[in-house]
Amino acid sequence: MSSIIYDLAMSLNGYIADRHHSLQWLFEVPGAQEPDPSLFPSDAAVHVEGSSTYLWMLEQEELLENPERWQQLYGQKPTFVFTSRQLPIPEGADVRLVNGPVQEHLEQIRAAANGGDIWVLGGGELAGQFFDAGAWTGSH
Repeated sequence: MSSIIYDLAMSLNGYIADRHHSLQWLFEVPGAQEPDPSLFPSDAAVHVEGSSTYLWMLEQEELLENPERWQQLYGQKPTFVFTSRQLPIPEGADVRLVNGPVQEHLEQIRAAANGGDIWVLGGGELAGQFFDAGAWTGSH
C-alpha cells in the first residue's frame, strides 16, 4: 500500500506561508536556491496539493508561460489539486482538479499512485484531512 508523505518547511513561530499566502520566504534562506535533492521523497508517485500551493507554484515558476518547466519539476507524476475553482493547467501536465473532502478521493489517489508513495505538498488543512480519513495509518 502507498505511504502518505507530508513534509513541510515552516518558520520557528509555526507559519508555512506568510500573511499573503506566499512561500517566498522559503527562497530567502541560505541554501534555498539549490536544495539537497535527497530531501525530496524519491518514491513519490503522486503529488497532492491545495489550490494555494498549486497557484503559488504556477506563478513562482511561471509554469503557464513555460510548461516544459512542469516536466522538470513534476515529471509525468499525476498531481491532484484540491480546489473549488476551475484553475489553469500547464500544457502537458497531468493535473487533476478535485473538489470535496480527501476521503472522497483517497481511493482514486491511491490507484494513481499504483503502490508508490503519495506526497502531500503544503497545506496543513489538507494534511489534516488525510489524518482524519485515517490515511496515515500504516504509513511512515
